[in-house]
Formats: sequence, C-alpha cells, structure tokens
Amino acid sequence: MNIILYNIFQVASLILLSPLLLVKAIISPKYRGRILLRLGIGIEELTQKLPVGQQRIWIHALSVGEVLSAQPLVKELKLARPDITLIFSASTKTGEELAGKVMAGEVDLFVPFPLDIYSIVQKFIDCVDADLFVLIETDFWPNFIHSLDKNNTPAILVNGRISQSSFARYQRFRFIFLPMFNTFKFISMQTAADAKKMIDLGVNGDEVKALGNLKYDAVLPDTVGWDQEQRPISFYRQQFGIPPEKVVWIAGSTHPGEEVFILSAYKRLSLLFPDLFLVVAPRDIERGREIKEIAAKLGLTVRCRTAPFQDEEFPGAPLLILDTMGELSRMYSFCNIAFIGGSLVPDGGHNPLEPAAFGKPILFGPYMDDFTEISSDLLEKDAAIVCHDEDDIFEILKKLLSNNSLREKMGEEAQALVLQHRGVTKRHIEIIQFIIDSKQPPT
Repeated sequence: MNIILYNIFQVASLILLSPLLLVKAIISPKYRGRILLRLGIGIEELTQKLPVGQQRIWIHALSVGEVLSAQPLVKELKLARPDITLIFSASTKTGEELAGKVMAGEVDLFVPFPLDIYSIVQKFIDCVDADLFVLIETDFWPNFIHSLDKNNTPAILVNGRISQSSFARYQRFRFIFLPMFNTFKFISMQTAADAKKMIDLGVNGDEVKALGNLKYDAVLPDTVGWDQEQRPISFYRQQFGIPPEKVVWIAGSTHPGEEVFILSAYKRLSLLFPDLFLVVAPRDIERGREIKEIAAKLGLTVRCRTAPFQDEEFPGAPLLILDTMGELSRMYSFCNIAFIGGSLVPDGGHNPLEPAAFGKPILFGPYMDDFTEISSDLLEKDAAIVCHDEDDIFEILKKLLSNNSLREKMGEEAQALVLQHRGVTKRHIEIIQFIIDSKQPPT
C-alpha cells in the first residue's frame, strides 16, 4: 500500500512540475546529456555488452564521496572474485565521471542510475539482471528498492550512516523508509551509533552490523608503520641529521600561505623550547627555496634535505625543509607532533591517517574538506586539534610541548582509531561473497 501511495504522489507531482523539470533537464549541465539514459533509453544496448554466464554484482553510489568509499571495495572484490561481473552506477554526473576514472580497471560496465519511475526502474533491473545489488551509504529510492525485492534480487547496504537530521526524517516518514530498510538482506553501518539508529527505526537487529567506515581503507596508506623495517628512532633521526634529544614537529604537505604561520610560531616557540626541531615538508618540493626565503626573512637558519651535510651552510640548523619525494612517511614514524598541511588555507587538507597510524598527536587547520569524516573522527576521539592561525599554532604547540602525557594520550587515541578501521573492506567482502555464493546453483 505504501508503494502505491508513493507512486500516486509521484505521478501527481510529475504532472504538476513537468514543465519546470523539462526546462531544468535541458539547461542544467548536471542533467543535460544524461537524462535520456536515466529514462532507460539505450539501456538494452548498453547491457548487451555484459558477459553471459557470470554472476553479476551491481554497486551504486550517490556522488563523489560515496564513490571514494566504494573504491577499495570494488578493487578488493575484483581481486577476490575475478569470475564475477561488476556493474557500477552513480547518481550525479561528478560521481559518474570520477568512478569512470578510478575504477576503469575493475568495473566491467558503467551504467546510469534510473529515475525512480516504476516502469523505468523495472526495465533497468531486468536488463542488468544482477545477482546482488550493493548500495553505498545512502540514496534510497522506494520504487527501485521495491522492484529489486519483487524480482528476488538481494540487496545490501554497506557503509551506512544516519545523521541526526536524516534520523528525524526517517522517523517522520517511517511508513516509507522502514519497509525499504527491511528489504535489505544485510545492513552494514559505519558506527555502533549508526547501527543503533537503524534498529531504533524498527529494522531487525540480526540484519544490522557496524563494520566500520570504508573510507579508511580508501585513504589509509599501503604501509602504515607496523610492516616497515623496525629500527631505533635514533637511527632514522641520524639519517636526517636530527639529534636524538630533539622534539620533532613536522608540518607535512604544506601549501603556499601556511609556512609563514608555521615558521612564525616556531620562532616564538624555539625561545621557550630550545630542543624543538621543525621539519617543513611542502606538498610541492620545488618550493624549497621559496620557504627558505620566508625563513630567512624571519631570521631563521634553515637547511634543506637535498643539500649534502658537508656542503650545507647551516649543518646544525634546527629547521629542516624536506624537499624530497617519498620520505614524509619515514618522518611521521619518528616525529613527536604532526601538522597536516593544505588545511590552514582552503585547499581541502591532506590525509591525516599516516601520522595517526604511527600514534602521533595531530594538528590541522579548519579546511579539511577532503577528509571531513576522518578529521571529525580524530577530533571526536581527542586525537587531533584544530588551529586557525599563528597564535593558535603557538598556543596549541606550547600546551603539547609542555605536556608529554597529553601528546602520548592523543597519539594512542589516533592509532586506536586507525586500528579500529583496518580490515573494513575485508569484512565487507566476506559478507558479499557469502550472499553471492548462496545464490550460486549447485553444479
């Protein structure tokens, strides 16, 4: 009955809004060129390219963020089961374009995602003929989910999340959302809190598990420290010319406009903490000379990693510019405090998981847009601190340098967060394989 009411409301809305929707489809770049495919025109010809005789998994993501979450899952699934055909769709144009770039080697066919009109979604589901549908995080459409269930196509939700606003909406329209959620064969949520919300809505608790956030596997470096060759910290420090007694603060992947704040704060801090050693690792290693000039204007003596020790003008300078490739990870392994660059300026920030994996306290600016969820997780665990300018950096570093137990506690929380999320993709792959294998007819 709920799906009937939904379709009655949908048809009435389409009749009333059709002129506006037509104009939007024509003039909007987001819709222009994609609308015909989303209406199912050409889907038969497109899906004819699929190999015959293989099981098929259709994976769907809403937009860019969800595509990035799906990336490690798609990669590992293809490695684990090369005998399965993978179909991928995204709702937005940007998500579709990104998926085509980052998953070209794993996905067998990219398809548009249908508009949620009953006859259209039924056509798509018939043409794709998937053995399993995997929805990444969100993008719930009643007709589509209902049609999957009607066709006996199992569906699972992975990397699910529910914000407070979404939870309130799901409760308000429970008569629509609960039947949808109950059709999923398995629901994997990012956190225990997300899983509880799903169960509180009325979903069977046996079908809901908190398996962690796939985004961690998407951005966690291949090597995070535990598998690297283990040597004393003093050995690695010696390679960079850093005395063993120094407290090392590294500013990693910095962008133009950030170094002046960092170097100015360092100059003030060095008066209070003479054992402080700063390493500035610019994102663009060609900027080494530029940063050296900024430091010189502040009266700071600097040496560059690329200059041989014996030829360096200031071989004992407690300030190093890491103007080389591939050494930042090693630096994170033995530093005492890490700052994540690209975050004091609106450049989206960089990956904070590597220093977190090494158990380091982390600082970053307010612009961590490219790592929103991970930076929020670190802040929630008190493993990271946000700084906005030179004064902020000075005060926060002063506090951390004066409190060794606080640094250790932050580092422990950061590493625990990484450990908690390691293996998320593997856990999802096991669930998917169990479901797909249960559909495989006996030979």
